[in-house]
Amino acid sequence: VLMQVNHAISAMPGIHKAGIMMATEMNKRILGMIGFHDEATEAAMPGDMLIGLEAEDAESLNAALAALEEQLTQRKTTGGSRSKHFGSLAAAVRARPEATLAAVSVPGAYAAREAHKALDSGLNCFLFSDNVPLAEAIALKRKAKAKNLLVMGPDCGTAIISGVPLAFANVVSRGAIGVVGASGTGTQEVTTIVDQLGEGISHAIGTGGHDLSASVGGLTMLAGHKALTNDAETKVIVLVSQPPSKEVAETVLTSAKPAGKTVCARFS
Repeated sequence: VLMQVNHAISAMPGIHKAGIMMATEMNKRILGMIGFHDEATEAAMPGDMLIGLEAEDAESLNAALAALEEQLTQRKTTGGSRSKHFGSLAAAVRARPEATLAAVSVPGAYAAREAHKALDSGLNCFLFSDNVPLAEAIALKRKAKAKNLLVMGPDCGTAIISGVPLAFANVVSRGAIGVVGASGTGTQEVTTIVDQLGEGISHAIGTGGHDLSASVGGLTMLAGHKALTNDAETKVIVLVSQPPSKEVAETVLTSAKPAGKTVCARFS
């Protein structure tokens, strides 16, 4: 949402630069690199929103601030009749006992805690947040494996589950091809090409960018492959990643051989 708002404000007349971000440490560095840095920025907490604007004159600045407030207010108050806000994950689970997946998008310092709550509630987890410590990520993936659940992430930007696109995924046709991707852009590319060629996607499971490193061991890639192997709708499985650890690649490919389904891998 903030990326879209940032783009809209940046395009307004008289606005030279705009930086509208949550106050994570990485975002603070980004704002500093584009010229927005002061004591207030440095003191901001990860749950705070930072607004940096450079305008031609006071009139342009005031117009941008008014437009920013209007956009954020509209996005907070508008929505379909099924929209409902909950104060906690536990409250959402009580209200939606049929749910099977939770999407977590909070600053990295708090993301693992919320993901653990999701797993403990019996939910698969789409973990969009980045900056999650590696040890926490591994612990989450191991817990998910023990519970026969999936943790997609951390830093997972693309997934399609039962036809529903998550984060930066595209809307594509349903079909018989399943994808497990450690590369969000690679998953986007594969799923859209499949759609353009007249087939469809059963599920596209993201793993997060570090899943196929030696330290993580491809835990989500292996779990995603297992889930698609057991999925009756999926006839073909595509594995997508940037170059993984050699040992992990061998483990993943060896695991893929007895799937009983056609398996394609693109590690590049």
